[in-house]
Amino acid sequence: MKERAVFLDKLRVAATCAVVLLHTVTGVMDHTDMEAYPLEKTVFLVLLDLICWCVPVFLLISGYLFLNPDRKITMGKMLGRYCRRIALALLVFGVPYACLEQIATERCFRWRMIGNSFLMVVRGESWSHLWYLYLILFLYLLTPGLKKLLEVLPRPILYILLTALFIGSSVLPYLVKLLDLKAVWVLPDWVIYLFYYISGFLFWDGFRSTGSQEGKSVEEIPVACDQFKGIKPENSIQEKTETNKKGRKRKAWSGGYLAAALAFAMVCSRLSGSYTLQMAYNYPFTAVLSLLLFQWGSSMHGKDSSKHRKMENFWKQAALLSFTVYLVHPVFLNTAYKFFHVTPLSFPIGISLPVFFGIVLLLSVVVAWVLYRIPFLRKYVL
Repeated sequence: MKERAVFLDKLRVAATCAVVLLHTVTGVMDHTDMEAYPLEKTVFLVLLDLICWCVPVFLLISGYLFLNPDRKITMGKMLGRYCRRIALALLVFGVPYACLEQIATERCFRWRMIGNSFLMVVRGESWSHLWYLYLILFLYLLTPGLKKLLEVLPRPILYILLTALFIGSSVLPYLVKLLDLKAVWVLPDWVIYLFYYISGFLFWDGFRSTGSQEGKSVEEIPVACDQFKGIKPENSIQEKTETNKKGRKRKAWSGGYLAAALAFAMVCSRLSGSYTLQMAYNYPFTAVLSLLLFQWGSSMHGKDSSKHRKMENFWKQAALLSFTVYLVHPVFLNTAYKFFHVTPLSFPIGISLPVFFGIVLLLSVVVAWVLYRIPFLRKYVL
């Protein structure tokens, strides 16, 4: 891309922070009988509703970048650069994590654990957060074919296809769980990830179609018609510019207002404590919230050029560390939860959860910064 889209850096950083908080919560819930902690369970469910947009936003960003028709990506380049990076990340981080898991389980180290660790990574049995790497590896392999398909697929057909994917993998599974329906055919849960990935392309496509008009300078606005009508060109130009600015401002904040309203409704649904339905990233409200947040972020593209130009480098550097933070943050969570048996439930939740999250995020950023300074890791893995 000729101009760096700073909003992608901001979204990536925000999603990374949300992932750390997500795993801080799920690391407790997945191994604890939460019925003994009704208040904490409600707090956790509220937080999950508010932060589970993180993984969908990561996929939207990937689709926005990789399905861009202007970005030429052959299968050879995809395999030799992007897939290689994910595979190396699985080896460099997944194998040690699998080995640590065996040591924690057997309370000792054996040399055969190293070989077993490689096999565990191949089978997808390393630490659970690495599932995302297998997913993104699969989507990378589909990307060249998807790009060719999107070039020829009419937009109405694409909208119908995405609607079907959303209903079949999100809405229907939700209704099945909510109403305890039987014999209802639904799509597999993983289909929702394909929905997010392709939706990222639609945001790029929409930005291209509107940005070509909104991005014109004042000098490019035609004034011949106004001159013919006897209207002063400079007044017409100013009016059109102000109208465009107001329109872009309304569009920019519409997604934010709708996302805030949806998030508020999701929080209210949990406060009674009776609504405890949980889904993965195919929860319909999470899907809609993710799309709204991405729309809000993408509509801000170009707004940093004048007012916040000095912050662009900060967001860029923070975004460069986000993948590494994602890879290393479970080390600190697992150390606290599995080795020291200390969790946010060990203390008052209002204090312990922010403290756990803050410490884990800070330590992860520091380690990520150090690892990023290693040339091999920076070039081929991170």
